[in-house]
Amino acid sequence: MTLRIVHLIHGLGLGGAQQVIKFIVQERGDDIEHLVYSCHGGVFQEQIEAAGGRVRILPRRLPKLDPFWVQSMARAMREDGVDIVHGHLFGDTLHGYLACRRAGLAPMVMTLHNSTDARSALQLAGYRWLLGRDTVPVACADFVRDSFRRHAGAVADRVVSIPNGIAFDDGVLRRADRTAAARRLGLRPEALWLATVGRLAEQKAYPVLLKALQQMLHTTAADVQLVMFGDGPQRSLLEGRIAELGLGDRVVMAGFRDDVTALLPTVDVVVFSSIFEGLPIALLEAMACSRPVVATEVGGMPGALDDGREALLVPPRDADALAGALARITADDGLRDALGKAARARFEAQFTAATMVRGYEDLYRRVARDRVAKDRVAEGRAEGP
Repeated sequence: MTLRIVHLIHGLGLGGAQQVIKFIVQERGDDIEHLVYSCHGGVFQEQIEAAGGRVRILPRRLPKLDPFWVQSMARAMREDGVDIVHGHLFGDTLHGYLACRRAGLAPMVMTLHNSTDARSALQLAGYRWLLGRDTVPVACADFVRDSFRRHAGAVADRVVSIPNGIAFDDGVLRRADRTAAARRLGLRPEALWLATVGRLAEQKAYPVLLKALQQMLHTTAADVQLVMFGDGPQRSLLEGRIAELGLGDRVVMAGFRDDVTALLPTVDVVVFSSIFEGLPIALLEAMACSRPVVATEVGGMPGALDDGREALLVPPRDADALAGALARITADDGLRDALGKAARARFEAQFTAATMVRGYEDLYRRVARDRVAKDRVAEGRAEGP
């Protein structure tokens, strides 16, 4: 029997949850079909459709709790013959659960893409409510699972962990062209390139990274440049900070690019300065590319990479520690090579899309079997002796 899964996501622009959906669709089994309901399209709509998923745009009318959106999703679920509902981010999951109940499709699978550190008080209350309902909660990393268990107590005991994973084409490594990348990005080919990937937002603590870069450059004669892939609300702030720190010739703000995966193999070090995270897709991409990583000890990153063996890890918000790690890794070719190879081996063992998708599809099938069994018991009770 083919299972029809619908994913609920508020938009299909740049984001880790959107990439997870794409990989789940792309790596699906023969007995699985995927639909995606979203308020609006974005860069991932075309990719999801090219991977074999079907996207329906169901606009929202109200910014917070929108009963009209609940109603339209429930109607679409019935029209599409959906078997399993899978919510991803908080608002999508809350509305999706209400729609799921209306369409008679509970329980709903819900992925927790970030730890409780990333939640507002209202979201935490909402998640506690959802965890106590007919849901099947899944964390994208063990750290995320444990944070919800600590925060939400008994209602979070059912949270299981399915680590994020990505599909990676090794042909990207063979086609990597540093000279071409230098032209496209405006970097000096002879320099040592640091790269960071993510939304230009407070979560990523990029002012700390820029301060660490400035400090590191005072202690080394190496020609080092930083390329920042991504866009977001802090772009103007960061541009000002780059000017204040005298880093104009050292930092390239590359903005959002759809070729980051092709460019990553050409950089020398990938840096993550976040103050909170789940398990970033960009981190897995760096590991797949055998890139050495410097990262903060937050979220799922310490669980994905061991300090000193597969990466250099530092405390968050600590520019001195980050500068020290950057100075160490830029000065040691052998260390960069060893960390990159070890990170690639860890990726292959634990973080491929195939491994992630097997976990989700086993879960979908179990939810479907349990629902059938529950319906049969209910039918038996209705028929009586």
